[in-house]
Amino acid sequence: MTVSALPRPSPRRIARRRNPDTCTLALKWAFSLMVDLQGHRQLLERGCITDDEVARELGLEELVDAEHYSRTCALQCLKREYRLFTRNYPAPDYPEPLGSNLQALGRLVGLDEAETRVLGFCALLHADPLLNRCSDVFGAVGFNRLSQALSVLLELSDEEIQHCLATDGHLTACGLLTIQCDNGRHDLEETLSFTSSDLLKQLRFHRGAAEELFEHSFRLSAPASLTVTDYEHLSQPLAMVMNYLQKVAKQQRKGVNILLYGPPGTGKTELCRLLAEELALELYEIACTDSEGDPITGYQRLCALRSAMSVLKGSPVLVMLDEIEDLFVDDLIPNAKRRKAHKGWINRILEENGQPCFWLSNHIGMLDPAYIRRFDMVIEMPNPIRSQRERIIRNLCADRLGEETIQQLATHEYMTPAVFERAYRVAHTISPRVGKKLNGTLEYLVDSTLKAQGHERLGQHKGIRLPTVYSPERINTDIDLDGLLEGLRRHSEARLCFYGPPGTGKTAFAGWLAESLDKPLHIKRVSDLVSPYLGETEQRLAAAFRQAEQESAVLVLDEVDSFLQDRRKAQRSWEITAVNEMLTQMESYSGLFIASTNLMADLDEAALRRFDLKVRFGYLRPEQRLLLLRAHLKELGLKDPQHNAEAALQTMDTLTPGDFTTVVRRARFKPFTNAAELVQALVNEAALKKDGQARPIGFVY
Repeated sequence: MTVSALPRPSPRRIARRRNPDTCTLALKWAFSLMVDLQGHRQLLERGCITDDEVARELGLEELVDAEHYSRTCALQCLKREYRLFTRNYPAPDYPEPLGSNLQALGRLVGLDEAETRVLGFCALLHADPLLNRCSDVFGAVGFNRLSQALSVLLELSDEEIQHCLATDGHLTACGLLTIQCDNGRHDLEETLSFTSSDLLKQLRFHRGAAEELFEHSFRLSAPASLTVTDYEHLSQPLAMVMNYLQKVAKQQRKGVNILLYGPPGTGKTELCRLLAEELALELYEIACTDSEGDPITGYQRLCALRSAMSVLKGSPVLVMLDEIEDLFVDDLIPNAKRRKAHKGWINRILEENGQPCFWLSNHIGMLDPAYIRRFDMVIEMPNPIRSQRERIIRNLCADRLGEETIQQLATHEYMTPAVFERAYRVAHTISPRVGKKLNGTLEYLVDSTLKAQGHERLGQHKGIRLPTVYSPERINTDIDLDGLLEGLRRHSEARLCFYGPPGTGKTAFAGWLAESLDKPLHIKRVSDLVSPYLGETEQRLAAAFRQAEQESAVLVLDEVDSFLQDRRKAQRSWEITAVNEMLTQMESYSGLFIASTNLMADLDEAALRRFDLKVRFGYLRPEQRLLLLRAHLKELGLKDPQHNAEAALQTMDTLTPGDFTTVVRRARFKPFTNAAELVQALVNEAALKKDGQARPIGFVY
């Protein structure tokens, strides 16, 4: 087929042939890619056309089905179609509302004409099917070739294109585009990409205010539901941060960043909202999910932060990023050069932020110290102390819960404000009326959450439920316990070590001391504190002491030999560091600390020196055994008229209060019919000890 024999399409034919999803501007760039930039070399190969759809859209449909074709003739036909298109569409423009949104966005974040053109080309490159296919045909290019191509397509100088594509250029600084600037070769679509697919959708379809283009990237935060009184445990840092933010807001200082960290649900987000309200400033939250509810990457969130800083520039506002753990993990980036670039980029963000920014994290162990030192303030957010937990619960439930339920909730160490607020909202929806049903529903929901988080249920929380027959007189120690109590009432700062066989009442007496001193009781066991992660055991130990001190609580560390074992026997470095941390915390603790152990001989000598008093708990004396037996017989309604049961106890020298508790607990589901059965159960417990088998540990009821 000769060139003269090729069909000459009319303007109507071009319009009819075009895909309705392809706009005239995209068609112009498609022609330019194939003709001006010689993409036809990849489209019109010897003997075949590589992309039939592109060929049809560009006016070569007669050649697609031809048995044979001439590349020269096909190119001539393509050029003629291009000239015809140019005559009919001399100044094609963006489709609406894309064109208007590009101009509005440019004005909003300060883009110049060249940057707006590059952004518009990127939008059509990803959205227009023909232009997208043509870019695939055009193939991979290096960065220099990309600059030349954009210069031709957008009719801009090389200098303007280089300015737009710079790594510190406005398009990347505003978090709009990701531009691949390495030395490799990439497709146009891969080299120029939007940081957010939602922004691309908004540019194409949004009709409204320019600020709403970013509604899926950042949004105005909800009002605070807590008050300043709910953060009394943070009164000092709270006053400092408010004072600081007041001053830097007036100065419009750049690079203001505040790091808040602590367990989930401790009120970090609410504190940011509260600070914004107290300072009469708006708070914007950077989104963690896209418009479809799917999570977005840490890189995309940092880009959203940069967009927020550009859009909100000059406005008296605060910005907040939650769950920042994945934003700073350089190790996830495989290439060392890219890791270094990523770290430098984050450092620039921290140093150049135009608005004060809160960064929230549940755990900062993964953050590089180089990042942490760039925060103006670092504030730990522990769970509120018991009195504040109770106040928060009462405020949120508006006296709709029973007093017993409130006390159970407030007493639980891991009952965070967020856990209660969500559970109460659901419970009130299910059971709106005040009464047992509301209380029961709430307790079930809270228990389910606590269990999923790895904590004990409300009723099983690590407190001490002393037996009704409990009395310190029935504990065998080598000191006067009443005298110890009076001494602690006069001076409650002390480090005590309770040691002795299992079941002799060490933990129970610690609970009785806390009740008598009217102090909260915090019991920590090995499972609460030991972690498989390096350094986290030490952090948990420090947190346990810190929280107990904040609540003026009696801190009890059960099985302390796990943390204070003789360092000479240590086989791993972390075992030594755990002991060192424990000794450090004991030295600085200003409250009442009680350590209990069954293995006194295994404790480190340095630890023994740090205890103010070491109290030995032994097996019950004969008169104590009789007192406990009589008390339990009375409680169970059993008689011993001939005192045979009492006589049988006289030879049982290894009985403990824990043994009595064990057998009485058994009576709940297998009642004793007489005193002899009770004594036989005690004999069986004592026999197990002689055989060296398992036996009850601790004295809990």
